[in-house]
Amino acid sequence: MNHRFKTPLTVYRVGNKRDDNNLFDVREPGQSTTLKCHLIKTEISDKTDTKPVMYIIKKTIGVPKSADVQISDEIVLSGRRYLVIDANPRRYWMELLASCEVKGNDR
Repeated sequence: MNHRFKTPLTVYRVGNKRDDNNLFDVREPGQSTTLKCHLIKTEISDKTDTKPVMYIIKKTIGVPKSADVQISDEIVLSGRRYLVIDANPRRYWMELLASCEVKGNDR
């Protein structure tokens, strides 16, 4: 697989919120870092039970292994905000699974 990190990505930390697992307790709000990434896969599924129709976009994104990205960070990719829901370290890079909901007419 060719790992060329060319797509710009901005990472934002979520702050002032805590859940039962204390996921947000040590994070400060605001822009954390700017990275270069590569897109691996995009999946789009729809929620047919809502009006207007909502789409869930899931992207698998590759970033350098040394990147400071954690689960529950928000990332901005191509002008759209995604929530990081999984981070899987690979040999030379880290794979992020990010998700967002979009209205049907905004897609």
